[in-house]
Amino acid sequence: MALPNLQPSFDAPIPGQSMVSELGARPWQQPSQYTTIEEAVDFYIAKMSSDDVAMQIEDILETGVSVADLAHVIQLTNVMEGVHSIDVGVLATPVLIEFIMLIGDSADIDYKTGLDEQSETVKKSMMNRAIKKFKEKQTSVESEDPIDESENSSKDDKINQLTGLMARRV
Repeated sequence: MALPNLQPSFDAPIPGQSMVSELGARPWQQPSQYTTIEEAVDFYIAKMSSDDVAMQIEDILETGVSVADLAHVIQLTNVMEGVHSIDVGVLATPVLIEFIMLIGDSADIDYKTGLDEQSETVKKSMMNRAIKKFKEKQTSVESEDPIDESENSSKDDKINQLTGLMARRV
């Protein structure tokens, strides 16, 4: 049995090295290549119209990745590379989504948009929370004993005394 090499590795980055790079040395610290939405959309359309990129997008859609997730990844990658700013990317994302859907439709791929499913999930979770709160309120109203007015007023005083950002109500 061979022993592992216990020599320290000195070719690894120094901890915190990324925090001390020169200002402007990173692509996202430079002015963007494209500053308008029209320029960014033209860049994306030209890039995704090539056969190689279209085939890659088709492969990704066939794996089950939603169109919205793919569009967000593409635009954030280009923000990090300094192609455009984050606000231009966010405004160009709907065009990216539509173009990716066009590629998926032309290849007869049954893709997920990622737009409906997320809103349905949010609606279901909100509905479940509302039902849970309603049931809790219903059981607490049923289990409460009649309280005389002196106890009720002391609760109101206690609630009114709680102030501040992190104050919790009883």
